[in-house]
Amino acid sequence: MSLQKRLDYAYAVGRVRALEVHLISRPVFAEAAEAKDFTGAMKVIVDAGRFQEDRVEFRDSQDLDGYLESERDALFADMAALFREDIFLRILRQRQRPRDLWTLVGPLSSPFLRDYVRHLLDLNNLKLFLRARYLERPLERMAPLFLQGGFIENEKLIRNFDLPFSDISELLHATPYRDLWDRAVDTLQEQDSFFDLERGIEDFLMNFLRRARRIVFGPEPVFAYALARLKELELVRLVGVGKLVQIPAAVLSGRISETYV
Repeated sequence: MSLQKRLDYAYAVGRVRALEVHLISRPVFAEAAEAKDFTGAMKVIVDAGRFQEDRVEFRDSQDLDGYLESERDALFADMAALFREDIFLRILRQRQRPRDLWTLVGPLSSPFLRDYVRHLLDLNNLKLFLRARYLERPLERMAPLFLQGGFIENEKLIRNFDLPFSDISELLHATPYRDLWDRAVDTLQEQDSFFDLERGIEDFLMNFLRRARRIVFGPEPVFAYALARLKELELVRLVGVGKLVQIPAAVLSGRISETYV
C-alpha cells in the first residue's frame, strides 16, 4: 500500500485511537463475572466501557441480545464511514464464515491483514482436524472441508490425518500453533473438553491483532479495533448470559478470553 493511501487513513486512525481507550479490559470482565448477580455484572461492564446508552435495563437474555445487536449495527455504521474500501467491511462480516475469506483478502496489499486471515484459516483447519479425529470422522468425509489459504498446506493435514496427536505436535513445531495444540490436546484427553482449543484460538487471534496498535497509518488499526469491539460485545453476552443461568464465577472467569487492551 502506497504512503499516500496510508495517509488517507490519518483521520480514521485518530478516531479509533480515541475509541480504543474505552475498550474493556479482561480484568473488568473478570470482575463482572464475580458480581453477585446479572444486574451487578452489567453495571460493572457498562460503567467501564462505551455504549450508546449509559443506563440500560436488561430483564433477560433477549433484552441483552437486542441491545448488543444495536451496538453491532452502530459499530458497522461507524466503520463504513472510516474505511476507504468496502472490502474491509466485507471481511468483517465474513469473519465467522471463513471459507471465502482468502478470496477477499488475496488482492489486498497489507501483509498484516493477509497474515491475520491466513492464521484464521489455519486455526479453523486445526480445530476441524482435532474435532474430526476425536469424533472418529473418516478422512474422505473431512478432507473437502479444510480451507485453502492458510500457512499450513491442506495436503499436510490430510497426509498426516491418522498420526498420533504427539506426532502432529512435532509437525507443528515450526509454526506458532504448537503450544496451543498441546494445551488443547491435553485438555481434550484429560477432560473431554474443547475449551482450551476454543479459548486458545481466541487468545492467539487477539494477541495478533494487538500488533496493529504499533501501525501509525493505514486500515490495519481500524480493522483491528472493529474486531476488538466485536469480541468485546461477545464477551458482554458471555458474562451476561452466564450470570443469568448462574454459571459459577470461577468457571465464567475461565471462559473470558484475551482482550485488545
